[in-house]
Amino acid sequence: MKFKKLIIILSLLILALAFLNLTTWVKSKKPENNSVGSGQKIDFPEVRGDSLFPLIKPGQTIKLVHDYYDNRPAERGDIIAYNYAGDTAPIIKIVKAIPGDKWHLEKGNSQDGYRIIINDQPIKNSEGEFYLIPEAKIKMLEIYVQGYPIIPENTYLILGNQTAGTLDATQFGLISKSDILGKIEIVN
Repeated sequence: MKFKKLIIILSLLILALAFLNLTTWVKSKKPENNSVGSGQKIDFPEVRGDSLFPLIKPGQTIKLVHDYYDNRPAERGDIIAYNYAGDTAPIIKIVKAIPGDKWHLEKGNSQDGYRIIINDQPIKNSEGEFYLIPEAKIKMLEIYVQGYPIIPENTYLILGNQTAGTLDATQFGLISKSDILGKIEIVN
């Protein structure tokens, strides 16, 4: 009798895990496990958040090319899928600084926050607005900029499109290339 209950509990657990896996971060609108000639997997997930708005809108379908960066570096301005350890689903962000870039933080003119300066230029979002990170969100970046005034090899600064920061480098600092899952392309 105990064995039968154990089988039922395990079966329910497997079903629950399968359901959670199907509902995490994407609803695929096209067949999954598509491959390109090089063997890279391609998915077409639906975006669920608004951190890249208006560049990418919630509910919009995007193209995710898995392992795109295995044999090439990410470039400034690339939109990437990142394996964020604090979330079960990957997040998508924009690469703002690449290995070798010099960076620092500068108090904004309005005294309301800090600008992120990359190679002596304050960075902007896709709408041409300067990032202005509030004092309450700057601590993580301060730690990293003190330790790494030049972005190290295989390390990147990634941000959302919201100028005050989102779930991005303002909360978790610089990222390793090994945690980049793939390249995001906007699908019209």
